[in-house]
Amino acid sequence: MNINFLLKQSTKKVFIFILIIPIIIQFFLINLVQSFSCERLYYLIFAFFAFLYLPYFYWLNIVVNFLYSYSNKYFNLKLFTFKLCLVVNIIVVFNFVFFIAYIFSFVFKGGEPNDDIFLYVGLIQFVGVLSFSYCGYFVSKLISTIELKKTVCFNDIAGNLVTFSFPPVALWIIHNKIKKIQVTEKLDDTFK
Repeated sequence: MNINFLLKQSTKKVFIFILIIPIIIQFFLINLVQSFSCERLYYLIFAFFAFLYLPYFYWLNIVVNFLYSYSNKYFNLKLFTFKLCLVVNIIVVFNFVFFIAYIFSFVFKGGEPNDDIFLYVGLIQFVGVLSFSYCGYFVSKLISTIELKKTVCFNDIAGNLVTFSFPPVALWIIHNKIKKIQVTEKLDDTFK
């Protein structure tokens, strides 16, 4: 698959591919989980739940790589830190999905879950929230720096930071901004 395949698509197509199709699959899987009583199949279906979030993280990675190539001297954050936070977010999603599977597995076994698991999952989720916040901050600052062509302060990125906290809205807005950058790039190449 070409690395820029998703960047070349319209915002509607990307929205359908990354959000709508996984949501439909999730509803199907929820109904499938309810109809089976096999515990192994149950965990397998929950593992598949976690993979449904990977297209969003893949899209976010290629978007940031694309935007980072257009960053200017005013942008001073490191791409490695963003990628590290993205990997942490993927681990947190898998952790959360398996925690839910663990809790619901007691439907089959009966009994009560171990109390220590709640502390462990809570700690991982806290790290995930910090990582997710940094990813939003990174993308917000990157886009604002490209658009404003100056060193940005928190007031310049606050609106984007709040907006990018909601992945469906972030996907829609960021992809539209990328399409504008691509159009501007084509116009610049035409007039050179």
